[in-house]
Amino acid sequence: MIAPALVLHAVDLAIAVLVVEALVLFALRARHRLPRRDIVLIALAGLGLLAALRTGLAGGPGVVVLACLTLGGLAHGLDLALRLRLARSVAQKR
Repeated sequence: MIAPALVLHAVDLAIAVLVVEALVLFALRARHRLPRRDIVLIALAGLGLLAALRTGLAGGPGVVVLACLTLGGLAHGLDLALRLRLARSVAQKR
């Protein structure tokens, strides 16, 4: 069986990697034309899920898990809606 502390450290590592990835994307965004909004929404969606996982594994309050899942879900939903709107806009121009 995997020790609970090890699992928490793995989630912490995943959160750290996600934050570093977002910072790198911010640094490269001008060169690669990455919209700031897209980076933020993708990072928030991932962070919301990872924060919910970490909180739940650590025995935190259910309301905090729910808040984290809500944040992640809203960020993901907004990202999808914006991407679909952009795709529709591009398709209409063709």
